[in-house]
Amino acid sequence: MIVVAFAAAALAAPPEFDGEVRLIGSLSPDVVVDADGTSTGQGPVLDSRVRLGLSQELGRTALVGEIDLFAGQLLGDTWDLGVTDDERHREAYGALELRGIQPRQLNIAYQNDLLGLQAGLVTSQWGLGLVASSGAVDPLFGRVDGGDRVVRARVGTLPVRGDRGVLAVFVAGDLVAADELAHLTRGQRALQGIAGALWQGSGSDDLGIYLVYRDQVEANGLATRAGVADVFVTVEVPAGSGAITVAGEAAGILGHTERAQTYGHPEGASVLSVGAAAHATYAAAEERFSVFLRGTYASGDGAPDDAAVHDFTFDPNHNVGMVLFDEVGAAIEAGTWRLATDPENTGQPPEGVDTLTTEGSFRRAVALQLAGEVRPVAWTLVRVGVMRAWSTAPIAQGFYSARNGGVPTTHHDLASTGRALGTELDAAVLVEAQGAYKPAGELQVGHAFLSPDLAGPGPAGATLVLLTGRLRW
Repeated sequence: MIVVAFAAAALAAPPEFDGEVRLIGSLSPDVVVDADGTSTGQGPVLDSRVRLGLSQELGRTALVGEIDLFAGQLLGDTWDLGVTDDERHREAYGALELRGIQPRQLNIAYQNDLLGLQAGLVTSQWGLGLVASSGAVDPLFGRVDGGDRVVRARVGTLPVRGDRGVLAVFVAGDLVAADELAHLTRGQRALQGIAGALWQGSGSDDLGIYLVYRDQVEANGLATRAGVADVFVTVEVPAGSGAITVAGEAAGILGHTERAQTYGHPEGASVLSVGAAAHATYAAAEERFSVFLRGTYASGDGAPDDAAVHDFTFDPNHNVGMVLFDEVGAAIEAGTWRLATDPENTGQPPEGVDTLTTEGSFRRAVALQLAGEVRPVAWTLVRVGVMRAWSTAPIAQGFYSARNGGVPTTHHDLASTGRALGTELDAAVLVEAQGAYKPAGELQVGHAFLSPDLAGPGPAGATLVLLTGRLRW
């Protein structure tokens, strides 16, 4: 039906095209991931992505399509960890494989004075992206990849419209195509029921609530049923010649999962976790300079063998820094997955082993980040930042901790001694020309000073260099 609608629209008027060609050259840190001294060992890498989109408006009807091509590693060194469950699959040239093709949108929407309808494949984004992120919002530092994609049927209405703002109310049903918890191509079936409301003020003030019930069944039949409540708010106030914008989002998850099993509770565990983020931004007139202050919290599980799971995991595209979680955390997770699935260590991998890798998501942690940027000329931006992070649960690697009788043990197979994760310094220089294709180049450098628990006998720091070139239209 949607394809037929696109064909009919093309005959009526030419569609509008947008897209991006992105190349990222990276030099990743060599992270030690286990007590045997195994490290990522990855040299220079070139990642690619070509994002193509089209849209067509026919009166009150809109048609949207979008796809990513050649998404993944194109050239360079692969890491020494071999095949892991990490979503970026740094063991292979994913840009040249079938997984390098990622459909993102193919949907039709209709809006009249009373009702709004949408059906088809869409990207999912809400608030600051704690639980739903489309992967299309540029972060302060780092990179975004993929994004949440669902097959959605949505009905909405605008019961309040006026000079002061608009209230949108909606309900939707989703079949999850791909997100951080499920991939349809892996045999994971996740259905979602959604209800929400969003007030958009006449300025930049927003207030919304997002309620989700998720019913997920793994390929082996294990089920997860949970509800999510998420509240989002932004407020902008004048400050001299500039403005201060304060944004916050808080989410809680309550439910039951058979996917996370422990020795004491092989039948599964209840889920009770919370996460929150608060952003304060001062932007001077014409955005000549800006200051960012950000706080982020994700609950942690201090008793991993009890009947409840308290770990809150952010969407992987909600970046907090660019090294400590995205690189160091992701590598440690991949190393844990290797140990837990090695036949020499476990006769059969434990249930839920695929939850060990989160692509470096922010989880069971609290962080404070301060950053500033200046724009000396219209086409150049310079940004620097510092971030400090602590764990909200004892620092513990799952495999060694389980082998040690549940006593918190690091990925170096050493006793956990504290809650500090580390301090990170980040810097970025962006040069972007104006014009139809907006060519841009960006150099980012991040260095994480690792806490003793993370560093162990290995390197005390980790450095990531990203060089990005892109065209957008």
